[in-house]
Amino acid sequence: MNSPLPLQGRSVQQAIVPIVTQVGTGSDGSVAARPTVSIVDDDPHIRAMVAEELADSGCEVVALTNGHGLETMLAEGGIDLVLLDVQMPDCDGIECLRDLRSRGCTVPVVIFTSLNDPERRRQAQEAGADDYVLKHELLDRLPDLLERLLPRRSENRHL
Repeated sequence: MNSPLPLQGRSVQQAIVPIVTQVGTGSDGSVAARPTVSIVDDDPHIRAMVAEELADSGCEVVALTNGHGLETMLAEGGIDLVLLDVQMPDCDGIECLRDLRSRGCTVPVVIFTSLNDPERRRQAQEAGADDYVLKHELLDRLPDLLERLLPRRSENRHL
């Protein structure tokens, strides 16, 4: 499997935010696990802030510092939504998304960035982003994104 995001020889710092797992019950009485959202950003403050909001919204959180570990996490399954930064030192989020989509990954991906650039927005949409959000709007838009994108979790196919 050739990938523009080679994992070999790279150290991937992966921080899994500790959250107590809670389960709910579905309408049929079955136990439903909390959805798992991956936040991929090189800024530890952004990761922590978004992870806290996600946890408060009832999600499990997997926090990654770059996109190199994302492919591995998705291949292992269990990720229901990805929040992916565009600009990271070792990885371009849009290129990462393009690679994931080319491999058949249908997990919803929200690209987020601090740059309000129409060309980057267009590139993200063409790469298969489910949404494109400016960082300063992410926390305000998070409830809508979760409501809109997480119901598809039963349809998600992983790598």
